[in-house]
Amino acid sequence: MKENTLKILLTNHYEGKPAEIIKSAVPDGFELEMLESVSQQELEGKVKEADYLLVSGRLKINRTVLGNAQNIKMIQTLKKNGIEVVLASGRPYHSIEKYSTQVGAIPYIIGSNGGIVANFVEDKKIFSTNIEKENALEIAKLIKENNIYFTVTISGNLLVEDEQFSMTRENRNELVLVNSLEEYLKTNDAPVIKFSLMDDKKENLQKVRKLVLDRFNIDATEVDEFMIPKKYRKAENNYKLPYVMDIMPKGISKAKAIEELCKYLGIEIVQTVVFGDGLNDIEMFNVGGYKVAMGNAADKIKELADVVTKTNNEAGVAYELNKIFDIE
Repeated sequence: MKENTLKILLTNHYEGKPAEIIKSAVPDGFELEMLESVSQQELEGKVKEADYLLVSGRLKINRTVLGNAQNIKMIQTLKKNGIEVVLASGRPYHSIEKYSTQVGAIPYIIGSNGGIVANFVEDKKIFSTNIEKENALEIAKLIKENNIYFTVTISGNLLVEDEQFSMTRENRNELVLVNSLEEYLKTNDAPVIKFSLMDDKKENLQKVRKLVLDRFNIDATEVDEFMIPKKYRKAENNYKLPYVMDIMPKGISKAKAIEELCKYLGIEIVQTVVFGDGLNDIEMFNVGGYKVAMGNAADKIKELADVVTKTNNEAGVAYELNKIFDIE
């Protein structure tokens, strides 16, 4: 595309005479791209690059696509202005890589709720920790005895015993399937970063949380509720287990990870802006400079926030960042 040319995205595809007529109507200084069939991730990428959208009935642009595209565009603007952007998630390190790439190779990633901090672009670990192997084996045994479904994050990967964890193709590609998590832990020396537990009853997880905290020098997050997409709520998979809890090494959280990354970058933590929506963001909100709760965030997060912005689907991140930095 020529410099200073504006891009028009048409969410439909025409050929022959109709295509010629449409293209002939495009004024000077504009370039038209017609879409036929793309994935949602590809669509979000196309939308964020466009200056104008022409929406047809064949390929739908929903609020989520528009919201994500606006967020991505704002993050790229921050990067161009020398502002560091960090992705922080409860997901394993390797599961976050694709989001970093989608946004435009964000270098710094915080994975596993603070269990690992890395420079994705340079493939360099900045900070990481793990649960001692002996403790990991005992914890796995305790969880099994209480009939709780669980997964294990080892290095940057998520290990599961079966495919019930997720029936979605996107998440299934992120999993490493094993016959027995206990046997795997016994025979492999890869560092265990965290356990993730899921159950349909909150009290079951709270019971295991107390047992873990009493027996081990280790931490466990508050029992949180999955933010379940509507289309998955009736699925025969882990979304039937709406409560989740993580077991982590002592003192590890997104807050600790941010402190380590700020130290590495030479940035004062009061200079940070943090966004959050779940209970695993509580510690981060206790140390972050300016705290922004998403409109769909848990009540505890909203109480700790300096401001509550729009929801995830309403491009809340882009909306608030534009107010804070006032950059184009």
